[in-house]
Amino acid sequence: MKAILTLILGLLLALPMLAQPALPKPDLNPYAGSGSPLLDLNRLSMRHSMGFSAGVSSLGQGYYLSRYTNHLSYTFNPRLDLELDLNFVNFGSVGTGSQFSFHKDNTSLVIPEFKLSYRPSDKVHFQLEFSQGLPWSQDTRPWYERW
Repeated sequence: MKAILTLILGLLLALPMLAQPALPKPDLNPYAGSGSPLLDLNRLSMRHSMGFSAGVSSLGQGYYLSRYTNHLSYTFNPRLDLELDLNFVNFGSVGTGSQFSFHKDNTSLVIPEFKLSYRPSDKVHFQLEFSQGLPWSQDTRPWYERW
């Protein structure tokens, strides 16, 4: 009987040492969402694109254009999403005659574009879009000069 009591007492003393406390783990991620279901960072995606073009004529005139675009996409729910493009554009003209020279017409623009898509059912789709340089526009100026 004494051996059984010693075994039970030993198990009772050893069990707390075998248990692992379930302490909460702190979330030290500064980019973790605020807990708001509307602004969940896991629903946000981002892409980037950039381009550069330049050209010259035989008359000694030229141009340059550089573009960086940040593409943001946010899904509010499976039927509602927002796409935002922020275009950072820099352009100007150059002289390529006897001496290569940049003219003083260097211009930088930020051109925003967005699209909000809502699909209440599989056969119905609503879309609100704001875009620059649409192909059916009758304006003859380049899209980067319309702002």
